[in-house]
This record gives sequence, C-alpha cells and structure tokens, in this order.
Amino acid sequence: MKILLLGEFSALHKNLKEGLVALGHDVTIASDGDGWKGIKGDVFLGSSKSGVLGKIDKAINLIKVIPVFKDYDVVQFMAPVLFPNVLGINRFIVKNIIKKNKKVFLVAAGATPQNSVIADFCEKQFKYPQWYQEIKKVNPTMWSQTEKGRKYNRWMLDNIHGLIPIMYEYAQGYRDIGYKKLCPTIPIPMNIDKIHYQDNVVQNKLVIFHGLNNEGVKGTPLIRKAMARLQENYPDDVECVIDGKMPLETYLTFIRRVNVVIDQVYSVSVGVNGVYSLAMGKAVVGGGEAEFLKEYGVTSSPLIAIQPSVDDIYHKLENLLKRQDEMIDIGRASRHFAEAVHDYKKVAQQYLDVWQADNKVLL
Repeated sequence: MKILLLGEFSALHKNLKEGLVALGHDVTIASDGDGWKGIKGDVFLGSSKSGVLGKIDKAINLIKVIPVFKDYDVVQFMAPVLFPNVLGINRFIVKNIIKKNKKVFLVAAGATPQNSVIADFCEKQFKYPQWYQEIKKVNPTMWSQTEKGRKYNRWMLDNIHGLIPIMYEYAQGYRDIGYKKLCPTIPIPMNIDKIHYQDNVVQNKLVIFHGLNNEGVKGTPLIRKAMARLQENYPDDVECVIDGKMPLETYLTFIRRVNVVIDQVYSVSVGVNGVYSLAMGKAVVGGGEAEFLKEYGVTSSPLIAIQPSVDDIYHKLENLLKRQDEMIDIGRASRHFAEAVHDYKKVAQQYLDVWQADNKVLL
C-alpha cells in the first residue's frame, strides 16, 4: 500500500511508519517535526524561521507539497487541524486530500484543543476533570469548543472513513455519542528493535525522573511536591529529577540512567514517553488503571497507577524505593509488556486491518 501519514505526535507516526515499512509498504510522513521535539519526517510542513518570515516560509512549503498529496491508498491525519486555520485554508486542504485519495482516517491522540468530542468527554465525563481544566488554562479560547470548531469537527467526522483512538481517553467520548465510524483502539506503536534494553540496576541511589512537558496537564505540580518530600526524607537513597523539552534522542539518552519514570497524573492510560520507558525497562508510574486494561484487552500491566494526590504519589514512590531490589524484575516486566502490546510491527498490522476494512466515505 501507498500510505501518507500527516502530522506527528511524539514519534507515534515515526514508529508506525517503521512498522509499516517492515511489513513491505510505501510510507511518507509529512509533518512539522512536532515542534521542539525535532522528529524528522520525509516532508517538512513547518519552518526553521520565526515571526512573519516563518509564516511566509511555511506557506511556501505548503504550496509546494499540497499538490503532491494525492493518489495514496490511505492518508492518516494526526489531528483535525494541521494546516493554517485562517480563511478556511485548513478545511480547503483537507477537503482536497479527501477527494484525491482512496481512504482518509483520523487518529484520536493528543489534540484535545482541536477535537470537540474528546474535549467534551474530558470536561463532563472523564474521572479526572483536572485534565481538561489544565488544558483549558493553556488554551483558554479552546478552538474545538467554539461554534466554528464544532462545525468543522462535525464536517471532518462525516467525511473521513474512520477514526482510530490510541487509548481509552480518546475513544470513550466517541462511544458516548455513538459515532459509527469509530474504529478499534490501537495501542501506541514502538520500534522495539531500536530501543536498547538493559537491566534496571540501581546504582548508588534510586533515580526517579519526570519529564517536564505541559506541566499542569501532566500533573507536574503534584509530582514535584511528592518528589521534594521523598528527597527530603531519603536524601542518601534517592535522586529525583524533573527536566524536559528535550529533543527525542536527547531524552532517550538521558533516561538510560533512570530507574523510575513518572509519566503523568490525570490519565488512566500511558502516554508515548511512558511507552518508551517501558520498552527501555524502567519502572513506569502513572496509568494502567482498569479502563486502560479493558481498552487494550489485557488482564494486567506493570504500570503503577497513581491518584491526583501528593500523598498517594509520595507513597507509591516510597514503596518503589523500599522495593529497589526488585527493580530488575520490574524492568523486565515493563519490557515484556511493551513487546506484547506496543511492538511496532504488531501495531502496524492492526492499522492495516482497520484501513483495509470495508468503510465508505460520504463526501
């Protein structure tokens, strides 16, 4: 198959492409590199310049590449809005892509401010409403909740072949509204073959790390307080680190020396950084709740669930400190779970099964 993956989200499309290529398919990624993460694709949709020059440069890049986005067997969007969202430009481009390609899908992933259904679910139904509240602080205008945003989202959902969620948080809202083009939830793909596993050995201290990215949304203030208390109570036994906004390769190199990774607080699932950590054999804190297990059809996971409470986070970390002689076993369980659920070739085949199913477009 000839496949176009549009947009990027923490290397999800990068890992998916590698799985699809391994299965013999022709795949192109077009993206802006996911901002500061610097994740390289095949076609660059962004600009290295800033300000007005950057906007002009980005427009020129789009003019060059949009005409070649045609004749693909499958086009998959990472978000509802990937192109300039002024003067109807994004809708115009999306409409042309839908018309000039065989099938078009949308991944439900990290684009809550652009996705009305997910935003509504997070605000009104999700067990951790703090997630939506924190997203709202970062995006006070919340385009997906405006009338224009809602109208566009309805139009796109009507005219794509299907929507593929990556976890419970992105699937349940569509189930609630009875969206008939909702596809099975497909786990985050991870190229296991490229990620070096090593036993999770504790050296002089247990090293605990939390990646600094979307601080409020990830629950970082709660994590910071719990880590500070742990550091104060066990100064000779633990090293707590909060850092972030690193290029992907820098991030992966950094966490090699880490024993425990705290992913995020306001989630029942695990995000992309958490999956990287599982694959590397780390103890991963956050996610793995009952909804996550049911969504993926598994009975257990090595993930250590936490509640949005400083005390709960503290006690879960303290327990890991007391179990540091078990870190190698915990790390091996993490790797095995990543191999079983998130292996890039297994996940790529799940996407192929969905794309090749009998679905019809309305446009």
